[in-house]
Amino acid sequence: MISEELVAEILLDLAVIILIAKVFEEIISYFGYPPVLGDILAGILLGPTVLNFLNAETIEYLDVLKWLGIISLLFLAGMETKFSEFVKSIKSSLYVAIGGIIFSYILGYFAGLMVGLTPNQSMFLGAILTATSVGLTVKTLTDIGALGTRIFSTILGAAVLDDVGGLIVLGITTAIVTAGIQKIEDLIITIIIAVSFYVLMIYVLHRESKIIWSSIRYIGHLEDTTIALLLSFVLIIAWASVKVNLSLVVGAYIVGLAFSEIRGVEHVIHRFSLIPNIFASLFFVLSAAMIDIKPYLIRLDYLGFIGVVLLAGFIGKVVGCGLFAKLSGFNKYESLFIGFGMLPRAEVALVITALGASYGVVTDSMIASIIILIYVTSIVTPIALANIWKKIKIKK
Repeated sequence: MISEELVAEILLDLAVIILIAKVFEEIISYFGYPPVLGDILAGILLGPTVLNFLNAETIEYLDVLKWLGIISLLFLAGMETKFSEFVKSIKSSLYVAIGGIIFSYILGYFAGLMVGLTPNQSMFLGAILTATSVGLTVKTLTDIGALGTRIFSTILGAAVLDDVGGLIVLGITTAIVTAGIQKIEDLIITIIIAVSFYVLMIYVLHRESKIIWSSIRYIGHLEDTTIALLLSFVLIIAWASVKVNLSLVVGAYIVGLAFSEIRGVEHVIHRFSLIPNIFASLFFVLSAAMIDIKPYLIRLDYLGFIGVVLLAGFIGKVVGCGLFAKLSGFNKYESLFIGFGMLPRAEVALVITALGASYGVVTDSMIASIIILIYVTSIVTPIALANIWKKIKIKK
């Protein structure tokens, strides 16, 4: 049990994070860019890169709150997607996800060989680059007013399918690196369970959404109780998704998508939006504050490797996803928008990196390059999406 004094210190840190993040969001928004960029800059400022205000212990204490933010944000994104629109865009989403995974993995593999990594290390680099961080893109799309569009549905659908495809790629890579037949058998079972969970959850929850929602409304006569019960349900499904090796955010998005056409959904969105509006910012601030990037920027022996990985990371998603979006019927600017929408990497890339390190196939230079890739894509994506979105609206 932590002391009241420590709780007070953590609350003070939380107050500073929210204050700085919102101030930065306002400044960034004033210049016409998505507020999420302000959250990232706030994290860089408050973390070890600049002020070192937030220490590792504080970040750990606030970890659950930041995940609550991103889970609630993805649930809200699912509700605003509309199930019927998701079904219409499933074909293009699948194209985009496959394009990004194939291009990223191949480019990552050959980039690794080019800079002197072993085949196993290069395969893991490819697996790392397949990961897409959907949270940043969703926040940006929300900020620029792209919710409810076909582009939004395609990116969200592709990001969710990307999670499943990334699991397959990671599993195959891990099985090859560890070189065991039993591992491959376990991999096949894991993939079947994960994909089955994803498909069944969407189908069952959407089919029974009216009954589930009516039950929640029947139990909760108070409006706040209804929202609280809905949040509890989202958290349970998010927990279940982790148990089948999918991300927390996949489960949250599935529930939101399933409930997207219930009666009174606009009112639910309005009431529920207070949670991600505060705590989603916390996710991005703390993610940016976790690592000191200064050492990686001043060592010349890292810069060449980092440059190659950055190039592979950008081309893999922007060209891979953008090209396949074009093949599925989007115009030039829409395809480019989708490509940049699939560009960000964050927590999933770090998880895969850590897994590779535990197998002894991820080097310090790989870790450094992924850290820089996360920062660069987090900063570039909101700026690129905001500018391309202006061109899309002009064309219309």
